[in-house]
Amino acid sequence: MRFVALLLLLSATPNVFAATSHEKPNVIIFFMDDMGYGDCRAYNPESKVTLPNIESLCANGIRFTDAHSPSAVCAPSRYSVMTGNYPWRGRLENGTWMFHQRSQILDGQTTLGQLMKHAGYHTAFLGKVHLGGTVYSKTTRKPVTWKFDFHDIDFSRKWKDGPSDLGFDFTYSLPQGIQGSPYIAFRNGMLDGAPEDLIEWEPGIYGSSEIPTKGFGFKHWNSSEAGPQLISEATAFIDRHVKDHVDTPFFMHYCTESCHVPHTPPKTLAGKDIKGAAGDAHLDMIYEADVQLGILVDHLKTHGLLKNTLILFASDNGGLARGKPGNHRLDHNSNAPLRGSKATVWEGGHRVPLIARWGDGTQPGSTIAQAVTSSALVGLQDIFATLAELTGQTLDPKHDGLDSQSFLPALLQQDSSRLRHELLIQANDGDGWGQKLAKAFRKNQWKLITTKEKKPLHLFNLHEDLAEKHDLIESGDQKHRVAMMLSGLASILDSERSTPIFQTVHKPIPDHNTTEHRKVSLDRKTSSEELFQPVCTFKMKPINIPEDVRVEARGPDTWRIQGKAPFTISFTPKNNTPWNASSYRLLGLPVCNKNPGVTTISARLNNSKPLGWGRHCVGSAVALHDEHATVGFVFPITAPQYDGPDIFKDQLGKPNGHRHHWRQFFPADIVSIVLDIDSSNDRVDLEISDIFAAWEATPQRDRLLHELPYLDQFGQVRAVEWPGKLHSREQLQKELPEELSKAANGHTQNTSTYGGWKNGPHLESTGRFRTEKVGSQWWLVDPEGYLFFSTGACLAGTEAMTPVTATRIKEHYFERLPTKDAPSYWLSMLKRGDKNYVNFPALNAFYGLGNRWQKRS
Repeated sequence: MRFVALLLLLSATPNVFAATSHEKPNVIIFFMDDMGYGDCRAYNPESKVTLPNIESLCANGIRFTDAHSPSAVCAPSRYSVMTGNYPWRGRLENGTWMFHQRSQILDGQTTLGQLMKHAGYHTAFLGKVHLGGTVYSKTTRKPVTWKFDFHDIDFSRKWKDGPSDLGFDFTYSLPQGIQGSPYIAFRNGMLDGAPEDLIEWEPGIYGSSEIPTKGFGFKHWNSSEAGPQLISEATAFIDRHVKDHVDTPFFMHYCTESCHVPHTPPKTLAGKDIKGAAGDAHLDMIYEADVQLGILVDHLKTHGLLKNTLILFASDNGGLARGKPGNHRLDHNSNAPLRGSKATVWEGGHRVPLIARWGDGTQPGSTIAQAVTSSALVGLQDIFATLAELTGQTLDPKHDGLDSQSFLPALLQQDSSRLRHELLIQANDGDGWGQKLAKAFRKNQWKLITTKEKKPLHLFNLHEDLAEKHDLIESGDQKHRVAMMLSGLASILDSERSTPIFQTVHKPIPDHNTTEHRKVSLDRKTSSEELFQPVCTFKMKPINIPEDVRVEARGPDTWRIQGKAPFTISFTPKNNTPWNASSYRLLGLPVCNKNPGVTTISARLNNSKPLGWGRHCVGSAVALHDEHATVGFVFPITAPQYDGPDIFKDQLGKPNGHRHHWRQFFPADIVSIVLDIDSSNDRVDLEISDIFAAWEATPQRDRLLHELPYLDQFGQVRAVEWPGKLHSREQLQKELPEELSKAANGHTQNTSTYGGWKNGPHLESTGRFRTEKVGSQWWLVDPEGYLFFSTGACLAGTEAMTPVTATRIKEHYFERLPTKDAPSYWLSMLKRGDKNYVNFPALNAFYGLGNRWQKRS
């Protein structure tokens, strides 16, 4: 949608924030593992476990009674929540389970982390992942194979395609939770420990810990400590957020280890007895998660954040069986009153608790209603579109949240006509690990169960038969319904998108901390100004300060550095965690020279293990007196990380800013910036601010920048706008002759001592050269205040060759090239050896000046 059209739409529609909040809400997804519909008394009064914090969530918010995980097992559901897609739209139909399998998330699919980061959020992921990823072999430098020796994994390299590559600023990841190998954690994509502390574990019980399957992990691994560690990391993230990002909302995707096997609850948590508190180890684990939730809510209260935080509580699939029907352990049925349990196609396999709270517990302080029950049909993949609508973003219909439908109207108790009426669910069918993937299709209150091949098996009216006891599949008066539902099921499976794109009705709230994070436009055009605009900053602190150099803090993000030149000084991450710039293509260090002399800065970004020839990136800047400058880093990226279309593989400068280099710089592991500072008068007086990142490499932007045709008829990149860009031959025919005419008369102009244009505007005399904007143009100004005569950008000749290959012609790399019968054809098929080229500068001169372009130019 065009931006102007969006503004017109927003001006004519209601805005929930006008009446409820002046800021975007913080958002927390509290995602349980294997918690059933019947585990909480708010859903099942017969539950045998007391969960005060979850029950309080219901009392202060909305409880959804018809919410479903997209799959009845873990990994597929986690992919769906992360992307807003049905599981089969990922790499594998039933999910990606191992940490070294290729990512379940395909190229171009947007994640929740990316979505919320685009909206200006400070983002975090904590807990179990189950989405695949890539680790590399020390021996081959390539991704490890299915069978590997963990001693050969190069843990000095980042875990690729884990949560830290999915739009999250901070991540603490358990790749397999606690249920299997590897028994490790990654912090911001890097191993959270020393590789030499990894050992091979055999299955067994080790004190309060249990190793369920053979595999490698930390020698200090303790499954009972996973939950306490996760909640500790979560509260620490909030503390850092309040300290460093106070004016920015945060988004946290918190995935508990509870209550998946092994059931090893901690002895205590936050001063409360956990082990033995609820009857058995399984229920103790559920109680532990409830305590974690309480710690999180209390922490929000402490920081004054609870009132404007939306908490979404859900589970990845149905609950565990706890025995045969009618004979459950301790008489507790984790899925009551439903039939079935985790992994089954019955309601107990996928109908899950979904609770939303947005408020401080008082009626005036709550944005959504309290103690309300909603019967809206919801799939957990709908969280994606709901948060997109909440933050005022539109979805790309071809790539974003392909099966996600916003339930924001249900949260706000508004128009129910926009809620979903159809839903597809998949489940393992059978008693064993059969992976038959039975399917269930919902149409309002009706549920049709089929085989993977879409053969109808069962039909239920859930409004009258929630326990699925009365199968209507053989009922003669339901044949037409079955046929219609089979058609609906097939339609979803054959679709490229199964849900409509909502029309945004909530105006995005402007960010109040523009230096920290700026919303990225998702419009179909981008501009050079937007690409180079700072998106976020990385907090830093000075180290290795020379004895005769003085460093003075000038606010939270600026330092004044004074001393005798030359000298070297370093800065490192303020929180001692390496900066991760892998989501960006440019870094810049703002400086301002307060010294009368000319100051030069040569800088180097270092990885954790820099080499003389590599693992660093260089930049430089020169600043005159009182002049602002930027030390820029267009950093290289290792070649294997470019996953763009093949047509760009041989292009040195990739459309999305990716460039590779033998230096092997790793932007996810920046541990310091080293500055070599010198001055023309041997003194340095320099202000330096926090390093910033620009050109955010979002999936939407990557798709846009790779869009074909790539070059327009003038040889310009089509996807980017910049001042002075050509848009028509008429523009060229008007501007080029004018510029040449002015240039031809340049020698007749009256000039100053320095060659400035005395007949033009006269600005302030400063005694130095400078640049200054006059009207709409930037000029070089001489020391006497005269502008240098300018005719715009210069070309060093009229020859610059762009290869023309059969593949580029076939793939429409060029918007338009001259046809064989065109007078300019010879400029578009120039032979150099055995290759063809197009000479765009000469072609543009021909368009602007005609057949005599060579003589006239």
